[in-house]
Amino acid sequence: MLERSISLRQAIVYGVGVILGAGIYALIGQAAAIAGNLVWLAFIVAAIIALLTAFSYAELSARFPKESAEAVYAQKAFGKKWFAFFIGFVSLIVMLLSASAVALGFASYFKYFFPLPSLLVAILVIIICSIINFFGIQESVKLNNIFTFIEALGLILIIVFGLQFVGSVNLFEGPSGLNIFESIAPLFSSIALIFFAYLGFEQIANISEEIVNPKKNVPLAIVLSLIIATIIYILVAIVAVSVVTPTQLGLASGGGISEGPLALVATNSIGPGFGFWLSIIALFATGNTILILLIVSSRILYGLSEQKLLPKCLSICHKKTKTPYVAIAVSAGIGILFLFFGNLEQLGNLTTLGTFLLFFVVNVALIALRLKEKKIVSKVKSPFNIGYIPLLAVVGALFCGFMFFTQYWQTINILGFELPMFVFGVIVFALAFPIHWAFDLYISKRKK
Repeated sequence: MLERSISLRQAIVYGVGVILGAGIYALIGQAAAIAGNLVWLAFIVAAIIALLTAFSYAELSARFPKESAEAVYAQKAFGKKWFAFFIGFVSLIVMLLSASAVALGFASYFKYFFPLPSLLVAILVIIICSIINFFGIQESVKLNNIFTFIEALGLILIIVFGLQFVGSVNLFEGPSGLNIFESIAPLFSSIALIFFAYLGFEQIANISEEIVNPKKNVPLAIVLSLIIATIIYILVAIVAVSVVTPTQLGLASGGGISEGPLALVATNSIGPGFGFWLSIIALFATGNTILILLIVSSRILYGLSEQKLLPKCLSICHKKTKTPYVAIAVSAGIGILFLFFGNLEQLGNLTTLGTFLLFFVVNVALIALRLKEKKIVSKVKSPFNIGYIPLLAVVGALFCGFMFFTQYWQTINILGFELPMFVFGVIVFALAFPIHWAFDLYISKRKK
């Protein structure tokens, strides 16, 4: 049994912490290299897409405050066990791909201090965060509160000192000097990557069973954490391209410059010595995000096990720490495996590919429940409805479906084979079906 001990304030800080660490520190460089000075606009569009789905999560989490949230929503809306497992599996893969991507982002800042191989650093940070995860949710949340304060402080300092540079560049200019209308294609490519930066608000739903008064606090925490993070993101994006060129930001993310992207911004806007301190802050930020992603991944495994969709051992909690230690170990192992699947940008894109699929299903699940019940049941409801049809969920589903099918056709090298990223992602997600079939077969044989 999980311990219900997380307050509303802790849940909001938890959400803000994982959102900020996942995107601005890890992917701002690649996003700016794609969209040019328009990267701030990409953050706004990505935030709007995220907010559409955030309201669906808010309503569904108020009705069904359970771990492995997306799988629960799919089960309640469509009543299909195999589909619920598929969605839970995709949710797990998304969390662990994200953890691996941010671990590589951590390594890009770590090299400022020690020239160790990025892969080794990423493996070690996943192991360390998994050990912290094992020692208890309150210990993890308290550490998250400290790390979130540190990472937010770093971003606020960049905003404050960088505001003097705003106006020095044309913020409506895309890559290679293209105007805003000529930049539609790269803008959407940047949005497809930047959406990774908004991962976090939905993870609050996946720790619902550990939040006090979840039917009230989970929806509030989801929406408020997303709004807070969005404001910070937009301001940092504007400052970043005003201080450093998008090309330089991209090089800083790819290892072509000794400093990470925001450390480079800090050096140029505040002073040479501050790049050092910003790199330290970035380590806290990305480390914080890895910790939270691994917590959520283990809780998804726990939730799927509780729903009898995975082996019972994954829902066994340690007597002293009250944490699902087998699920924690499995999450760490898969996260380390994913480090070998590609670089930071490729893992980020694979993460957002799966996220658009999940968000599409969450929006459709809300629509399906409303149609089935022919009324609005929850006291917490998605705004802007025609009768009992949730308009934001409809728009959110259409937008997520569009992004899923159109933005991920660049190739990725897997074990020497070149595959379109979309195809590789679909293959990975489809592994849910043989796993589900094998587990069902195992259960059937045990009953005999």
